[in-house]
Amino acid sequence: MQYARLDQQTLTQADLFHNALMASRMEHSQFSRPRAKQQTPLPSQEEQEYGYSEISLQGAARQCLQWLAPVLRDLSNSAAPRWLTLIDPPASLSNQWLRNADLDAARIMIVRSKPGMDPTTLCCDLLKLGGSHTVVSWLCPDSSSKPRLERAAQAGLCRSLNIRLQAA
Repeated sequence: MQYARLDQQTLTQADLFHNALMASRMEHSQFSRPRAKQQTPLPSQEEQEYGYSEISLQGAARQCLQWLAPVLRDLSNSAAPRWLTLIDPPASLSNQWLRNADLDAARIMIVRSKPGMDPTTLCCDLLKLGGSHTVVSWLCPDSSSKPRLERAAQAGLCRSLNIRLQAA
């Protein structure tokens, strides 16, 4: 999907996400970092785990969200300076639910795909951008999409976590 601008440039949706992420990262860094820069060594690429993982939860939707809350809480409180992005979460996972589950809602970006969009492609685009430390999705990936998600996560130096909710 492309969007026209006044100066006749077109930007893809991934470009728009990237611009929004970079603008918010710059704005956020002005308030959260101390004036004196302290250099802390980043973990090497071998120490960091980038790629695709999946969690399968079975039971009632409310029960599955209760199991998922501690995982999302740990991810939202991560020391990583990037976003925790949720792609097409269940409707019951709202901003109110995030606050009630003690998640840091200021570090979480919820992205909902529009009708007709391929959620796997959207997930891959967000992973490649690298604006998130983890992209959590609720997809039903087939055998060909798992390697795509793995490659996209490695390209963006982030993690892809897919949640499969199965009714009991």
